[in-house]
Amino acid sequence: MNVSSLKTVALSALFMQLSVCAAFADSEVRVDRSVWHSQRERAEELKKVNAERIKAMKGEGDVVHFAVPAMSELMRLEDTWPEDGQFNGTVKTVLAKGEFEACSFQLFSLKNLENVELDVDLKLENDLRVVKLWFQNGNGWVSYFEDVGLKLTPELLLHDENLIKVVKDEEPANYARVRKDGKDKFLWITAPRAAESGAGSFNQYDEGFVDADKLQPVKLEKNSFKQFFLTIKAAKDQKPGVYKGVVKVTRKGKLLHTVPLAVKVLPFELPLPKGYLNPKVSYVHSCMGAMPSLGRITSNFGGDKEKAMKYFRNHLQSLYDHSMFHSPYFNGSNEWCIPMLKEIGFPLDVVMGSPLVPWYALNFGGRMSWQNVMDAKKGAKKCHEYYSKHFPGATVLCPHGDEQGTAFVTAHREMFREYEKYGIHLGCAGHGALLYKGGYAYSFQPIGSRPDNMYESTRPWREIGADYLGFYACQHTGSENPQFTRRQHGLLGWLNGATMSFNYEFAIGNFNDLYAVLYRPMVITYANSQGLMETIQYAGFREACDDIRYGTYLKQLADECLKNGDVDARITAKKSLMYLAMLNRESVDLNLARLEMIRYIMEMRKALGK
Repeated sequence: MNVSSLKTVALSALFMQLSVCAAFADSEVRVDRSVWHSQRERAEELKKVNAERIKAMKGEGDVVHFAVPAMSELMRLEDTWPEDGQFNGTVKTVLAKGEFEACSFQLFSLKNLENVELDVDLKLENDLRVVKLWFQNGNGWVSYFEDVGLKLTPELLLHDENLIKVVKDEEPANYARVRKDGKDKFLWITAPRAAESGAGSFNQYDEGFVDADKLQPVKLEKNSFKQFFLTIKAAKDQKPGVYKGVVKVTRKGKLLHTVPLAVKVLPFELPLPKGYLNPKVSYVHSCMGAMPSLGRITSNFGGDKEKAMKYFRNHLQSLYDHSMFHSPYFNGSNEWCIPMLKEIGFPLDVVMGSPLVPWYALNFGGRMSWQNVMDAKKGAKKCHEYYSKHFPGATVLCPHGDEQGTAFVTAHREMFREYEKYGIHLGCAGHGALLYKGGYAYSFQPIGSRPDNMYESTRPWREIGADYLGFYACQHTGSENPQFTRRQHGLLGWLNGATMSFNYEFAIGNFNDLYAVLYRPMVITYANSQGLMETIQYAGFREACDDIRYGTYLKQLADECLKNGDVDARITAKKSLMYLAMLNRESVDLNLARLEMIRYIMEMRKALGK
């Protein structure tokens, strides 16, 4: 589903929402079960059909598999036939040194089988998880608008599928397992909004709520598909080549099935992302609100600083491992974590920070007083000294305000002037008011636009000289669709001139998808007592950045070929650049685009004698 289609769905959801918002204000919220009932009825019909199709394919044994793309717009349910899958095929993937890369497969069982174990035999670091189907609201997968319905949606990547219990009957619901003293308690997490809080309510930071360290035995239901998600990491010094392995599917020591694996490690590392139209600029890949707050975390853990610090470190590591490279935000009170960030490996060439200036409360216009101007001078100097001390040579991006109007921009232009003296980049998420009244004063902006419209919406900013430009709001985060997440925060914006992915927002679950009123919880990931959890859309963010990194490396090699190569190298470089230039950015198969970029990269490396 492309951006335009999703926008249409989102707008339709908005108009529908206007008619149901009043119901959400009432403590007796009606949950529409019709979507789930339709899913269930369809599943009852298709499971039998799918079983006959499997038998006709003459697979051996009671369990078969399909190799399927990890990144796909197909919402894989128990009854969804994998049209993009290869029956009993080899699960393949390609990755660079130091890269994480996901691959996937689905098992189909002709019998009900309990306690089925899956073990990966592969000489590469790997992590196998089950894709959990659970109830999200009726707009799950397609939109960030709230809906009163419930439907099964794939999202969580779990080691223990029983961490969340899904009740699929006339009263559909999710329950979270909290384990204390060897006893399990399941807490209702699909409550109407008014019943969300209170005694016995779910706390995701409870130390009894935690996933297992590795994949636990799973249940295979008769005539049903179950998806598994295998994330592989190549070490930075990994020897290039093809690594073959298997996933063994066993029960009570008996081998039921094997899933063949083939992983190709490329002979290079990926560079950090750079701009497409401006390759000298570091591409900022992050999301609003991704940086953790130690104070808030400590509060979540009841004041236990040791547990909070462990969680804080795990949170940062997770951001880095998912290519949220520019998530760190500094405001003068958290420089204590800079050594931690350097240890993890965060690039600190571009940092987000605070202008360290008082809020002038001129949202609706007016003039800065003499004292306001003096405070701006002091704040700009203080800001320059602080970031120069802790991040010498770094580009500093300081957000100031949010979706401000023309009166605000006009009133603050004297302040902007003070920061310009020091080359500090002030910016604000918003719309046309920022451009028309202060485009010359701002030097970065997340634009309230669509990534497919970035070329035109960023054009005047680029021509003025602003370096860091991205989008937010259309869509916001929240869709579980990993391939849409990948496209929206990756090549689509990058190829259209964006130099940052800075969407709203990095929401860490509300586990209750019926909690909100107008918007769904804009969830990218969830938390437990140990850190951030894995979801398919979180993996989509990593893939988005990796697409940009492959594109960046392609452009760097092309530049080297054009400057230093022979005629064959220069022709290969131009072919590579032409490929990027001619891509249909809204609809290209991103999996194919990745492989084509790799092909061109390898050809140019050969031409350059690498």
